[in-house]
Amino acid sequence: MENRIFAPFNQNNNAMINETLSPTENITSEKSAWLRGIDFYQDEIKIMRKRLQNISANNTAREVKRKIEQFQNQFEVHEEQLRKLRIAVKNHAVHIAGDLTDHHGQLERNTVLEHDTMRDDYVNTEKLFNEMRHDFNRFLSKYL
Repeated sequence: MENRIFAPFNQNNNAMINETLSPTENITSEKSAWLRGIDFYQDEIKIMRKRLQNISANNTAREVKRKIEQFQNQFEVHEEQLRKLRIAVKNHAVHIAGDLTDHHGQLERNTVLEHDTMRDDYVNTEKLFNEMRHDFNRFLSKYL
């Protein structure tokens, strides 16, 4: 059952309605799942780096070295994206907690919309990471 609380909001002498929505456990569990996923992908990068070092030590071909450098660069890009996403998720968690406190256990519509955007960002990051990981695994199968 969804509760909706409407509170009048007056800004610049224009009466507006500020709607708050009841929180769902989904938002909290999703945020926790995202943080666990980010940890997992960061661990995956560490494992892939070790495998890349093994390939680098055993192969001196120019093409292989070029691909190794490409993957090293991709790992750095993904690490940075995961770092930024972790910060965004943690900041979002603070925003959620603030809403829950300020609105008696309710979330503002903007917070819910922010959460939907964060979900899209996470899903996109996950998709791009998995594409890179699949490319890397194909590379591994060829040179390991």
